[in-house]
Amino acid sequence: MEKTPFNKQSLQLKNIPGIFLILCLAGVTYFLYQVISPFLPVVIVAAVLTAAFHPFYKIFVKLFRGRKSIASIVMCLLMIVVIIVPLIVFIMYLANEALSAYALLEQKMQSGAIDSYFSSTSKGGLLYDIKARLAPIMKIEPTYMKSAITDVAKNISNFLVDKSAELLKNATTMLIGFIFTLFTMYFFFKDGEVLIQKAVHLLPLPNKYEKILLSKLSQTTRSIFQGIFATAIAQGFMAGIGFWIAGVPNAALWGTLAGFFSMLPYIGTATIWLPASIVLLTSGHVSSGVFLILWGLFIVSTVDNVVKAFVIGGGMKTYPLFVFFVVFGGFLAFGFPGILYGPLVLTVFLSLLDIYKMEYAKVLDGMSDEKK
Repeated sequence: MEKTPFNKQSLQLKNIPGIFLILCLAGVTYFLYQVISPFLPVVIVAAVLTAAFHPFYKIFVKLFRGRKSIASIVMCLLMIVVIIVPLIVFIMYLANEALSAYALLEQKMQSGAIDSYFSSTSKGGLLYDIKARLAPIMKIEPTYMKSAITDVAKNISNFLVDKSAELLKNATTMLIGFIFTLFTMYFFFKDGEVLIQKAVHLLPLPNKYEKILLSKLSQTTRSIFQGIFATAIAQGFMAGIGFWIAGVPNAALWGTLAGFFSMLPYIGTATIWLPASIVLLTSGHVSSGVFLILWGLFIVSTVDNVVKAFVIGGGMKTYPLFVFFVVFGGFLAFGFPGILYGPLVLTVFLSLLDIYKMEYAKVLDGMSDEKK
């Protein structure tokens, strides 16, 4: 049989089935990501909560004699009692207090109770002194100042009411998200260990490296949760000090509530110290109210990222500066879920970097010797 001249230079590709499988897997994975991407924050939050409360789950498993399904259901019910019920009650309380604070300020303005602050003969003429100091620069009439104070208080109250109303209007969306979180947590509690083993088994890495990656991710998850609680304690403590200095009754109670609400996205501790500031301003304690606003903005609110950086960084055994950037940058890029995304991405990066250093240790050491 006569050979063709092309047999030595075949155009056929080697391992076509393998290449085809990888391309198909990559394409399907992309489309699957598009489908489930709206639920990724839910999955990550559920994973962090599951990892944090896993010791309690183990206790319930023992109590129910190894019945994981019942233990998982009990854990999910506890999450409802601990988080959802207090949150709804307090949001409704804040909306009511914001309206009451503005109504009180308007009443005092109309009754003339705040006019003493504009009087030169009154000992409490704080706003008169401000007007006198600014007189060489700009002309400010007491009527204008009263109107400006009323407008500011009205805007702050309206902001709180709008935010509270917005949270209540979006209650359906929040409820659905929380149900999905509980649903995910149920399966994470019940089948989490099996799911982790299957996921790790799919990684094309040696066993020892898989264990390193899994260990670091587990450690980071615990550190994130510890960082959230450490931040809550720090912010609650600083808020309590601010309330005490401002002369607010039951400062410890309000500081504790501020710490609890520091875990809320976006509004956080402001749900406590901002209404308290308005109440102080409207009740005639202007200096205390202004102090509490400044304390809340520059002390309570800023301690958040600093504490998270040190606590999470210590748990991850990495530089706090790196963690500060990934926590703050994650928040700017993805919102509240970014606080979780940033440290997890940093952990994966550092783990892969460690694996790279271990795999190429001889090469890297040899290059260092040549440089010497």
